[in-house]
Amino acid sequence: MNMSSDATVAELLKRLEAATTRLESLEKALATAASSAPASGGSVSAGSAPSAAAVKEFQNLIDQHITPFVAISKKLAPEVVKQVEELVKALEAEKNLINTASQSKKPSQDVLMELIKPVNNFAQQVGQIRDSNRSSKFFNNLSALSESVGLLSWVVVEPTPAPHVAEMRGSAEFYTNRILKEFKGVNQDQVDWVQHYIAFLKDLEKYIKQYHTTGLTWNPKGGDAKSAAPAPAAPAAPAPSAGGPPPPPPVFKAEPEKKGADMNAVFSQIGKGEGVTAGLKKVTNDMKSKNFTDKSSVVKASSKQEKVVAPAKPPKFGLEGNKWCVEYQVNNKEIIISETDSRQTVYIYQCVNTVVQIKGKVNAITLDGCKKTAIVFENAISSCEVVNCTSIEIQVTGRVPSVAIDKTSGAQVYLSATSLDTEIVSSKSSEMNVLIPGATPNDDLVEIAIPEQFKTIVRDNKLVTESVSHV
Repeated sequence: MNMSSDATVAELLKRLEAATTRLESLEKALATAASSAPASGGSVSAGSAPSAAAVKEFQNLIDQHITPFVAISKKLAPEVVKQVEELVKALEAEKNLINTASQSKKPSQDVLMELIKPVNNFAQQVGQIRDSNRSSKFFNNLSALSESVGLLSWVVVEPTPAPHVAEMRGSAEFYTNRILKEFKGVNQDQVDWVQHYIAFLKDLEKYIKQYHTTGLTWNPKGGDAKSAAPAPAAPAAPAPSAGGPPPPPPVFKAEPEKKGADMNAVFSQIGKGEGVTAGLKKVTNDMKSKNFTDKSSVVKASSKQEKVVAPAKPPKFGLEGNKWCVEYQVNNKEIIISETDSRQTVYIYQCVNTVVQIKGKVNAITLDGCKKTAIVFENAISSCEVVNCTSIEIQVTGRVPSVAIDKTSGAQVYLSATSLDTEIVSSKSSEMNVLIPGATPNDDLVEIAIPEQFKTIVRDNKLVTESVSHV
């Protein structure tokens, strides 16, 4: 028994020594691989594996959501396909930037602006395609992408880029909710299109929180970012016309009253950091809607011609299919739409200091990107929606089920006695007031402010939100 025990112990010691030798060999191999990593062109930082994972995961997001999103877009319309293709190019350019960051030190602000130019250029195309197809039946699809394409600028947002994507998702949902409302149970392709895009935005937010919590992750031990960045692909030249040579390539610069998403301005302004608010003008008391002197029940056209900046395009007014288009009107107080039909919609875009009167009954009314514009209408079957506007007055003399106000500063809503059951939904807006008739026809209008500040508490494991009033 003793001899057997001694043999067993000796065998165990022999195995333990062999295992130790193997571990020492493995440790040396790992050390050798780590020391040779820079020579292979990979990242030299201790965080090289997470950096590589960030690039791979970003591609996984594209494969999981954007690839089927592209396939579904091909079932909708050519203009949607074209816009989605530009979005894909922008995402590919952004993936290249993430890859460059994983191999490079954080560059100067000027170099960073150069690096994001490819993303910027493709993003601008997304907005321009929407503006070139305003009469498209898929305008809500085009708007969902163009209004949220600013999500691409998360790469220059610090210290918390994820909420920026969440905000852009809110801009997209303003239009995707319309799509779901119209096509749920009717066109599954439209529903799937929305679901894939929104799912991508949600997962992108999670991705940023995991890999780029405080901003785009750079490699502190990497090389020069400008040298590591791939050469930008040359944009496709436009086809030459029969009358002469092709026009010169476009120069992307800030222009007054620019319609689409000016991503160049977005990226450069966000890149300023704390200095982004330095150029903002102060809001004076006379600019606040609560101090407006005109409280009458009728929206009147002032005879005074205010000095305004005219939109870039010539004015437009006419019926296109079932849509009345009122676009780029300036200082026009005599627009009257009288021959209406309940199947028609009215779309008022980029109008300044203008009054539009709508007689009869229409399906829906939308004001988009207007300033100092008033609208008076009798009846709308669906809704009256206001988005991206400043100093707007809306007066309904008949009935409208709902009024939606989104991303608007200064809105006066005049309700008639028969429209007091109108539902008013507001988001990301300020200086909003509703005026309703007094107790008797001889009484003045009653002006009520729409709450802008809210308080949320947890009660019985549920969130309870109440408006905050200041006495």
